[in-house]
Amino acid sequence: MKNLAISLSVAGMLGVNWLAFPAVSAEPEVPTGTEAGNFQIMKATADKVWRLNRNSGEISVCSLDGERLVCTSSTEAIRPPSITYEERKAERKRLDDEQQAKDMEFLDRALAAIRSIFSASQNRANEAPQ
Repeated sequence: MKNLAISLSVAGMLGVNWLAFPAVSAEPEVPTGTEAGNFQIMKATADKVWRLNRNSGEISVCSLDGERLVCTSSTEAIRPPSITYEERKAERKRLDDEQQAKDMEFLDRALAAIRSIFSASQNRANEAPQ
């Protein structure tokens, strides 16, 4: 009777273990549905993984926090610029032209000041008694 009780308890433990730990197959489990092939690993280091969402173009940086995988996305990085390259180039040219005009205005005033000094110096030299 004692052996039967031990056998049943061992069988019960094995049964509980069998229910708690499902069989592990040798082949990796392939995701189904929309997640299948959605992500591509771009780079992996000892503590971080960079993954690309092929559908949205979003890049996530993932790291382990204990047993949890914590991912930070690049939502801001994938947003297209608000202006086109040509508009950006035209704006840059406009700003450069404005700066050049300010610089030329400053140089014109500096040159006028130097001419005024030379003119005043020549006037004093002409007015001075000999």
